[in-house]
Amino acid sequence: MATKLTKLEGVNIVLSNIGQAPVTSLATLNPAAKLAEQILDEVSLSTQAEGWVFNTEQDFPFTPDNNKEIQIPSNVLALDFVEFGDKNTVQRGGKLYDKRNHTYHFDDIVYGKVTWLFDFVDLPEVFKNYIAMRAANVFANRSVGSNEIVKYSKEEEQIARAAIMEYETQQGDYNMLNDKAGGTEFHTFLPYNAIKR
Repeated sequence: MATKLTKLEGVNIVLSNIGQAPVTSLATLNPAAKLAEQILDEVSLSTQAEGWVFNTEQDFPFTPDNNKEIQIPSNVLALDFVEFGDKNTVQRGGKLYDKRNHTYHFDDIVYGKVTWLFDFVDLPEVFKNYIAMRAANVFANRSVGSNEIVKYSKEEEQIARAAIMEYETQQGDYNMLNDKAGGTEFHTFLPYNAIKR
């Protein structure tokens, strides 16, 4: 039975791309392993920041605290508010800010579209595979500067990218009739930010 890819295994995929020996723990002092983990995290963040069906929520409620301020969780990558009336809400200084009324004060719950950052272990398997493959190629380019000795090719990375696009289209059920009532979002066949740039 296949097991789910751990972060340690992801780091070892990155290391193996240039023929480095695997490590048995993320607590290692091996500088190559530390760099591999750093690049894995970097690629994970940039990939998740594109916004995918697994890490994006519509109409997420943000509730004011006792000071009537709305603190933004640290794992929020992006926020988007579609508002009508007298507010223009943005993220500023770790809190929500009303630009129209020039205040951090909110009396009511504010709803927005949120893109979340998840730990590597909590990602769908196809995303972990793509991130590990992409990080392996980034690591190889930075550490040895030659694509001739790498184990994984750009073609393999593109295949892994295609797999996450397939996952996105299957899980997202995108179609032209899938817009939300009220006009807050309209999908055609694929979200714009999921298209490889």
